[in-house]
Amino acid sequence: MTRVSENSSSASLQFSINKAKKKMEDLQVKGTTLKKIIKPSDDPMANFQGLQAQSVNKDNTQYLRNIGYALSQLNTTESTLEQLAELLVKAKEIAIQQSSDFYGGNIRKNVSHEIIQIRNQALALANKRLGNRYIFSGYKTLDTPFDKEGNYKGDFGHIQLEIAKDFFIPINVHGQEVFFTDNNIKYPPHPLKEFNEFHPSENPPIPSENKDELKNQTPLPARELASVTDDTSRDPFITKNNIFSQLTTLISALENNNTIATQDLLEKIDESISRIITMRTRLGSLVNTVLHTQLQIDTENVENQDFQSKLMDADVAELFSDITKQQHILQTAYQTGKGLMNKSLLNFLS
Repeated sequence: MTRVSENSSSASLQFSINKAKKKMEDLQVKGTTLKKIIKPSDDPMANFQGLQAQSVNKDNTQYLRNIGYALSQLNTTESTLEQLAELLVKAKEIAIQQSSDFYGGNIRKNVSHEIIQIRNQALALANKRLGNRYIFSGYKTLDTPFDKEGNYKGDFGHIQLEIAKDFFIPINVHGQEVFFTDNNIKYPPHPLKEFNEFHPSENPPIPSENKDELKNQTPLPARELASVTDDTSRDPFITKNNIFSQLTTLISALENNNTIATQDLLEKIDESISRIITMRTRLGSLVNTVLHTQLQIDTENVENQDFQSKLMDADVAELFSDITKQQHILQTAYQTGKGLMNKSLLNFLS
């Protein structure tokens, strides 16, 4: 029969009590945080999945911020185009009225002041800002897109914004798309571009009987070549038909009582209105896409939070049941040690 020493019994009891106390500490920490995974070693796989879901939620938070900015930009642009279309419709109504012979020159001259105000309002809309950024400047959002004459100073940039993982959408239209027509007056091709370069091998040889005559000819001074440089530095928008030039022409036609010029403008104003309607349709499609993406992200966030809660959060009822059970286990360990150790030692261990 193996004899158990007092030291061995004390060490065994101390180990059991320390183990029960350690488990009680873990349960108390979980009860404080209401988390069943305190450190990765508690459940490595669940911890990895939970952190992954948490990372996705943080990314989605930024995507939702981008969506909010995209909606502000698109809605502001669409609202501005709506107001611009209303101005053009008003200008067209005036042009239709004043293109008939029913009105006289004095009336047309007075009506021209209303078109001047419409042009000023259109210019103000063209230089519309969201915050401190111009919405029609392309990438040059800090620069005024149009000057007082209606010349475009922006670029052709489309700002792309990521509203979901690897999903980018344009959130702006630049001034060239909105205010200028597609019917550009093309510069004529340079005439010298139609001629091939000179290659000696491609020219017939000079007959031998004519060589002596050529030698005796007195060479004439060479003529200076005319400039063959393409004027590519010219602003292409100068030759474009745009909303501001249409309104300016209408003002001039009314002031000069020119009904023919007024009638000729009707088709061009119609084209501008149609182009703006097309822009608004595109913006509406983008808004629908952004809203649909926002709904998907919100749904994904709810699903991720539920999944993360199942992995990381503790069951409160089960947790407090385990705490109560562990308290009984620890109390039992204390009671068991009473017969083996004196109370002072037991108090020291506790």
